[in-house]
Amino acid sequence: MQRLFLTLFILLFIIPKCFGQHSSGVEKKGIYLGLSLGTWVPDNANKVLGKPLLLGFLVDFKDEKNAYGLTFDLIGWPNHHTTEPIKIKFGDSILTRNEFFGAHLTIDYARELWRKERLIFEGICGIGYGRLTYYNPDKDTEIGKSSIILNPGLSFRYLIGQKLFLQVKTQYCIANYNLNDNVSTNLQGNYLTTKLIFGSR
Repeated sequence: MQRLFLTLFILLFIIPKCFGQHSSGVEKKGIYLGLSLGTWVPDNANKVLGKPLLLGFLVDFKDEKNAYGLTFDLIGWPNHHTTEPIKIKFGDSILTRNEFFGAHLTIDYARELWRKERLIFEGICGIGYGRLTYYNPDKDTEIGKSSIILNPGLSFRYLIGQKLFLQVKTQYCIANYNLNDNVSTNLQGNYLTTKLIFGSR
């Protein structure tokens, strides 16, 4: 935890000093490219899925007040262990598994709500598509569930110097990754994602 705070301190206060003293000359418009690291927190029966790691990237096209972006995340890559074994119907059999992986892709719109020098606070809404795979015994067989995703949220974007930025993004993702049968473990529920993004423009 101390290392995390030290890293944030360096990114927010030390590096800007190296790239320029004045924020008035910072150009906020442009194409933003970033890499992200985060996690999700499920809110219902899907808590059995635990809190998988999210690895991803984004691209934002930002004008003075608005940003239009594309976000891709790997979920629990390469495999994430569930908090307890889950049951999956496979033909006439019931399988017990304790891991899964997935990915999602969303199109996001962000509106600047407040700005102070290098710090930008944004409201976000997005829509996308995701898939979780619970069982993949061979290249021809895969048991999983796809879902449309709606993900409103908030973002703090801090501009570092003239080119770099640091962003914290939190979104509530409305999705349905529950399997469509009455035998498999109930996985209904939505989830909250929080990501730390570092990038350039």
